[in-house]
This record gives sequence, C-alpha cells and structure tokens, in this order.
Amino acid sequence: MVTFGEAFPIISVADVDRAVDFYCSTFGFEVTYTFDDAGTTAFAFLRLDPLGIGVAARKTVDDPDFALWIYADNVDEAAERLRAAGAAEVLAPTDQPWGERMCSFRDADGHLVHVGMRS
Repeated sequence: MVTFGEAFPIISVADVDRAVDFYCSTFGFEVTYTFDDAGTTAFAFLRLDPLGIGVAARKTVDDPDFALWIYADNVDEAAERLRAAGAAEVLAPTDQPWGERMCSFRDADGHLVHVGMRS
C-alpha cells in the first residue's frame, strides 16, 4: 500500500527569481533547491522552518496560481489510488528531468495535486 509523506504548496509566478528574492528578503525563507530550464529558474523550493513552499514559473495564462505537491513512496500506486477516488488525471506517472517520478491529478474541486517520488 502506498504511503504519503511531506506535502507543500506550490505557487505559480511570472518571474521565479523575483519571487524568490521577495520571499527570502521579506520573510527570511532560504533557498534549498532550484531547477533551471533553458537558462532560467523554473522552480525553487524555499524553506522557513519547519515548512517550505515551492515557487514555479507560470508557463501559460491557464496555469493555476496554486498546486499541492505531496511525496509518496510509490507514484504508480498513488496514481491508481487517485483514479479510484475519482480524481481527474492530468499527467500519468512520468520520470522527470530533475530526477523524480511524478503524476498530476485534479481533485473534485479542480485543485491541481502533484504526487512525486524521490529517486
């Protein structure tokens, strides 16, 4: 049976570097991870103990302002569980270029939920 663990919100922004600067300088967040795409910061994880937030580049105007990321020990089993619960699949379990496996679903209210598994 799949086990779920660490969860954090992800906010979508027009400029990740600008948002990172704002959250770090204003609230004291610390950057603990970044992922670049085509020479620009596409994602950053900011930590403010004991929790953190993800900051992601908005790719289109249709990208949501908010998403939930939750880790699981088995993404494929998590996807099966979400399908069985009636969640709408957006992305089937897929290996990502940053080294994690993930899937994406929308809950009954349309919120985007990403489930990831560390390699």
